[in-house]
Amino acid sequence: MFPIVAGLEGKTDEVLQPAAGESNSQNEHNDDTADSTPVDKADGSAQNDDSGPHDNNGQHDKQKDDGDHSESEPSKVEDNQEQDRYETFDFPKSLTVLDAGELEAVNVKSQASEDSETIGIVYGSLIHVDVLEHTDTGYSKISSYDYDSMKPITGYVPQKMIKTVSVDGKKGVLVKLAHQKVYVYEDGTLTKTFVCSTGLDEGGYNTPEGIYRIGSRGGSFFSPKYGQGAYNWVRFNKGYLFHSIPFDKNENIIAEEADKLGKKASHGCIRLSLDDARWFYNNIPQGTVVVIQD
Repeated sequence: MFPIVAGLEGKTDEVLQPAAGESNSQNEHNDDTADSTPVDKADGSAQNDDSGPHDNNGQHDKQKDDGDHSESEPSKVEDNQEQDRYETFDFPKSLTVLDAGELEAVNVKSQASEDSETIGIVYGSLIHVDVLEHTDTGYSKISSYDYDSMKPITGYVPQKMIKTVSVDGKKGVLVKLAHQKVYVYEDGTLTKTFVCSTGLDEGGYNTPEGIYRIGSRGGSFFSPKYGQGAYNWVRFNKGYLFHSIPFDKNENIIAEEADKLGKKASHGCIRLSLDDARWFYNNIPQGTVVVIQD
């Protein structure tokens, strides 16, 4: 049995049942702001989800290896003009995040007071927030995206929650929604290009733009809500993941979904081919900056 995910592609209130004795993180590049044990600790008026996907126990052997995979080459850069256009990219050297676990919701308030209305939630550790001002009441005014609606919000969080994190910048990931491409950089220079499928514009399933960091990962998951699972998931914002094209409850790749690569097709996550998802899982370290643009 595959573990049940609390968010195959986007958000759901289904309950995760992790396999016994598993760790959700397969990556050695941990840092002090990443949450290696996905347990939701949100309280107050923040909306709680159960923890994100975990690796299954023994079901993923045929998909997961370690290190680079020269025998299974990911997609190549096919268009020279496109390659020239994105040959280099200047990734930020630091991000401002909320000092909470990647599965911990932080309430964003309408005013600089705990008693004021909660206008949205932002999960900690992974998504960049812009700090607009610090107040004399111990709150900071921020601009970010509400997780539930993925619409821009401006509000207040406790100033103690604001944290600046440095990134080494060795690798970076750029996702261009208009092109349905994932660009991978090393030292600011383009090294790989993958065809992807991001979220549908209809139904509120769009993939959110913004700046993120790579979080935890796991081998595979399955969502009864959507009747789909996927291999090699890598988190960038709570239930939003990079992962493979989906399979059905019998672990058969869903051909009609695989054929949609290069077009918007998901419920918010970023789908990659089987080979590309496996490469991404094995080679993009925790903490890597991800920039998602139209």
